[in-house]
Amino acid sequence: MSEVTPDQGPRLGLVLGGGAALGAAHAGVVEVLQRAGYSFPVVAGTSAGGLIGAGYAAGLSSRVIVDVILTATWGDFAKFNRERRWGLLDTSPLEQSIEKHITVSRIEDLPRRFGAVAWDMRAREAVLLTEGPLGRALRATSAVPGLFPPVLIGDQLLVDGAVADNLPVWAARLLGADLVVAVDVQRGVLKAVERVRHTLREVRPSAGDVSNDRPAEVVIQPDTSGAPRWSAKAVPELIAAGQQAAEAALPDIAAAIAHARGLTGPPAGTA
Repeated sequence: MSEVTPDQGPRLGLVLGGGAALGAAHAGVVEVLQRAGYSFPVVAGTSAGGLIGAGYAAGLSSRVIVDVILTATWGDFAKFNRERRWGLLDTSPLEQSIEKHITVSRIEDLPRRFGAVAWDMRAREAVLLTEGPLGRALRATSAVPGLFPPVLIGDQLLVDGAVADNLPVWAARLLGADLVVAVDVQRGVLKAVERVRHTLREVRPSAGDVSNDRPAEVVIQPDTSGAPRWSAKAVPELIAAGQQAAEAALPDIAAAIAHARGLTGPPAGTA
């Protein structure tokens, strides 16, 4: 079924949270949303959610995204860092893998508006990457401190976006989304790292504009309990969990869109 972008009504935003291997559940969610006919012109993500979000923003089909995840190995993401400076692993293979599957090299050239969240170690603030080399931005958003080295972009020394916000709904608002569907694959596990969210004022509008602080209209939470964060063993089960959670959320998405448009019938964006 082809996607339908509503001509009238809310601009939909998709936010995908971090979670290492748990992020495989995002692929199942995207597959169901595409099958239902929803199209999200705005996409934001953190860490693993940034990786899958970039694939979706680049126009990859959900089937391709699922296939890539099912066949991925550690070698597609990282290799041993001989220097062991800043991290045990070198993530340059990740950039090469991204270039293999996504032909668009710069974020601003993606067919969908996309932003990846990272944390600037020097300035101690969140950074929303919305332009520049896509591969480097995705390395930055997924640079888990201690495991992967930080990524230097300009004068910013960037690490995993989960340090700033593991489910950056505000980022989708800044990119123009009116109605946000967020996918939390950790079911609130990383709430502790959000202790630094006050620093996000640097990338948000002025305090007088509270529109970007609204929570997501719909939050999808796949059941990832018991699945390992750093192993691919449970990837098929995680994809299935994402599919199941997304199927259950479809009525909520339809209702949220209908409410935003002041309608009671079938929402725009479905087919």
